[in-house]
Amino acid sequence: MQGTDFRKEAYLVTAGRKIDGRHVALAGIGGHATIAVRRRPRVALISTGDELVPLGQPTPGASLPASNAPMLAALLAGSPAEVRDHGIVPDDLGRIAAAFRTAAAQADIIVTTGGVSVGDHDLIRPALEKAGARLDFWRVAMRPGKPLLAGTLDGAIVLGLPGNPVSSYVTACLFLLPLIAQLGGAADPLPRTRTVTLGAALPANGQRQDYLRARIENSLAFAPDGQDSAALMALAAADGLIVRPPHVPPADIGESVEMLDLRDVGRH
Repeated sequence: MQGTDFRKEAYLVTAGRKIDGRHVALAGIGGHATIAVRRRPRVALISTGDELVPLGQPTPGASLPASNAPMLAALLAGSPAEVRDHGIVPDDLGRIAAAFRTAAAQADIIVTTGGVSVGDHDLIRPALEKAGARLDFWRVAMRPGKPLLAGTLDGAIVLGLPGNPVSSYVTACLFLLPLIAQLGGAADPLPRTRTVTLGAALPANGQRQDYLRARIENSLAFAPDGQDSAALMALAAADGLIVRPPHVPPADIGESVEMLDLRDVGRH
């Protein structure tokens, strides 16, 4: 019957909504042959470090598998992004700067992993300066993920994530995914937390915001030992990240805390 579903001049599909088949049908039945959408943001992944080797190859001496780029590509698979892996770049200032220029010509977001701290081989900042980038900020009061960098190069946004895999993953959840969602037009791009009840006590926190890998058992949240930023087992087993703001007092069993559900990240 005419007028029973929606009225004339009603908003059928609002801005910021992720479009699926239901909205296509609704717009079509309302007389619209097309829907205005955002272009998918293009993301370039760059891994840096002489120690990195491709996955599956031998790792003699101090070599390490280059796991961050595949990890991030998998994390972004559910996001509205087109992802391209630009491979591994050795610790050479000129080659890293050249890789930045190449990526900036092809991508909206350049994501690097490693090389953002203060060691002799941490060349991301000087390479960005050599490429002509503008640095917006470097280092954030959070754990894991303190040595985070952001800037712009020829219209592309640059995010320098830490090299430790847990730090890389956590900062990608908190900074990269919301950035992609924002560029994709999401109405609510920021990550959402939910309230959980502690099954084990937590100590007082220091001056940095903590993101503790946690698992849910019998509706209670537990943050196990082994929160080192290179320890992937706890991350792979985690259901979420308990958020501990700076300077909060100890939390006892049964208290409520906020947790970022890792099963929901990237859904916009």
